Amino acid sequence: MLCDRSFAADRPRSGPPIGFCPTCAAELGIVPAEDLTSLPTDVCNRLPFGFITIDRDGVIQGFNAFETSYSGLTAPEVVGRSFFHDVAPCTSVKEFEGRYRRMVEAGTPGIERFRYVFRFAGGERLVQVSMTYVPSEQRGILIVRDLDAA
Repeated sequence: MLCDRSFAADRPRSGPPIGFCPTCAAELGIVPAEDLTSLPTDVCNRLPFGFITIDRDGVIQGFNAFETSYSGLTAPEVVGRSFFHDVAPCTSVKEFEGRYRRMVEAGTPGIERFRYVFRFAGGERLVQVSMTYVPSEQRGILIVRDLDAA
């Protein structure tokens, strides 16, 4: 299902046609995931969903402004730390981290979408996660959409 958002003015060099946001375009296979890993920080910070880049081991490389507002953590606090174990330990389970580990081990580009419940000190939040791994860059992308706010 597409989100009806357009970021055509900010699209990557081989980006989506007008009418598709980068996430939906990538999910449809219009934009290579490699283009998403190279989005400039200012573009990532304008996205209306969480956008986290991690290395093959799950160490955070990028963390956008939406994710800061959602989690209460800033990029300087989390970059260089394990997403699955230090920052979001509730994701250190087969249903989340296990999926990512399988993608890394497979060594082929892929995307998985699933619903997940994040557990914060202040309560739980239902989200839609789009997870991808780019073997050529040894990096993954976690796109987190808040379903409770929708």
